[in-house]
Amino acid sequence: MITPMKKVTILTMAGAVEESLAALRSMEILHVTPLQNASGSKLNAAKGELNRVQKALENVPEKAPKGVTAVAADTDVSSVSLVDEVQQLMAEAKQAELDKEQAQTELSKLQKFGNLDPATAAALIQKGVFVKLYVADVRAVPFGIEGEGFVQEFGADDSGTYYAVFSRGDSAAVATGHYAEIPMPVKSLADYREMEANAIATLQRVEKRLGELSGVRKQIESRLSEVTDDYNMAETAAGMVGDTNVSALQGFCPAPRIAELQAAAKKNGWGLMVDDPTDEDEVPTLLGYNKLTKPMQCLYSLIGISPGYREVDVSSVFLCFFSIFFAMIVGDTAYGILFLAITLFIRKKMPNANSAGFHFMYLMSGTTILWGAINASFLGFTPEIAGWSYYLDIANYNFIPDSVRNVLYWIRSVAPSDPARFEVYKQFCQGFTFLPESFTPNAPGASQMQHIQLFCFCIAVVHLSIAHAWNVVVRIQRKSSTFMAQVGWLMGAWVMFFLACNMVLGIEMPGFVIPMFIAEVVLLLLFTVPPSRLKQDFISIPMLILDIVNSFTDVISYIRLFAVGMSGAAIAEAFNGMLSPMFGSAIGIAGAAVILLFVHGLNIALAVMGVAVHAVRLNTLEFSNGLGLEWSGFAFTPFAKQKN
Repeated sequence: MITPMKKVTILTMAGAVEESLAALRSMEILHVTPLQNASGSKLNAAKGELNRVQKALENVPEKAPKGVTAVAADTDVSSVSLVDEVQQLMAEAKQAELDKEQAQTELSKLQKFGNLDPATAAALIQKGVFVKLYVADVRAVPFGIEGEGFVQEFGADDSGTYYAVFSRGDSAAVATGHYAEIPMPVKSLADYREMEANAIATLQRVEKRLGELSGVRKQIESRLSEVTDDYNMAETAAGMVGDTNVSALQGFCPAPRIAELQAAAKKNGWGLMVDDPTDEDEVPTLLGYNKLTKPMQCLYSLIGISPGYREVDVSSVFLCFFSIFFAMIVGDTAYGILFLAITLFIRKKMPNANSAGFHFMYLMSGTTILWGAINASFLGFTPEIAGWSYYLDIANYNFIPDSVRNVLYWIRSVAPSDPARFEVYKQFCQGFTFLPESFTPNAPGASQMQHIQLFCFCIAVVHLSIAHAWNVVVRIQRKSSTFMAQVGWLMGAWVMFFLACNMVLGIEMPGFVIPMFIAEVVLLLLFTVPPSRLKQDFISIPMLILDIVNSFTDVISYIRLFAVGMSGAAIAEAFNGMLSPMFGSAIGIAGAAVILLFVHGLNIALAVMGVAVHAVRLNTLEFSNGLGLEWSGFAFTPFAKQKN
């Protein structure tokens, strides 16, 4: 459920702001909303220190490189001194990079001149000898000089041919041809080579030292938590308003904890004002989870969504249908067992981690195993390819009643291959007189994809009906006449269900569908827009045509569960069939196992992507649209210390 919030304003003495904020921070009770834009020298200083520590942490690797011994994690060293050292190393590395770049740039221009030394050139100038350096393109016009002088060639590369011109007189000789003059370097080439070598050595030393510091990286992380707390404190203080006597802080507090805040106000001498949030307030959302909905905490975090404060909490329905969608898309018992085993292994390694993610994976793994068992799906193996897979099909055991067995068979993509059981199952299918004859298989092992498609449409209409019915209740609670429009959309979900079944599966529509559609249209035309807003929102009336079409596509969208789920099973079964001739020898089995390992790894990756795209979409788009849920919320984030 969404926890009710109260808007609170706290007044404190201007000289006791830091003490008051420290007390509030320890309570972890208030989502602070700034009363003014945060600024000031203290905030800038805190932000600068935060950036400095963040950059230091970014430059220390999580693990020492190969060949480097990390500093022992229990080494007694100050986190402040560690940050200072990393900063110094970063500064040295930055200067070394500049020196290396400068040296390499000069060497790339002047390396053809051998051991060129500008001091020697300067000495020649003192004796009346001019020295000029050039690079020329001799393919166009040959390089030369006007007047007396000596030209010395020093080689060529892709840039051209390099020359040095020596001349006497009042001025340097004038060069001719297509050329570019090269300025005399500041240092000798030997100095630049030494500069490059020293820079490379410095970079290697810095990299090694940073690798050694990976062993005490947690100390820097601890320092980051400290400076983050300092920054948050400074930012919160800068967002307060007041004068030299009193300062005010505002935020939102969960209604069940108001008593705690009132007790703290009395203890610390604060002024406290508690109000209900107004419609204009941007109120954070705090979701309360029970044991059943706890896994949704993980899913919401992964997706990065939250219902708005004034919206409804759909965690239970979301989780229920998401687990069904997950199971249908992944669809294999072996995959579910693998997910469960990995989750149990990680849980054992991380016993103190938040349990929400593990509960989420337990549920997803369990529903996948159940769906795989219902469909006798285990790595795509069939009794024709692997005889042992016969015993993995629960429908093959005699203790299963015929009524249950027939339901299991009905929801599968193929009819039972056993002739005796097929006859019993065929009679069961013939009992559904409202379905076309195509839903009754003609032979053992016959395809019955229509059954799963109908099952997907049934999920769709139930899912969407819950959304529209819920919306009816919400509108009634808000005393809005538009609840009747939601009754129309509820009727429309069933109209589109019957229409989809007719168009896709050939199922005859009941006679009441057309009158129901007419009633839907009338309700939508009359109640979609409240009379008081008819002038402003009149455009919504003609847009109903598109909305009705979209309601049909919403129902059709659920067919993706069939398509994505069956594609994975088809890939696995196809590869099993292709590789089955290799199962006759040990070498063949080993080779087939390697190939199947890759295939199933790819299948799992595609299934996870399918869940991320399709299972999430059906809940956050189709279902949410029916409910009018925009996921416009942002999470309640209490003012609290990061370092505990």
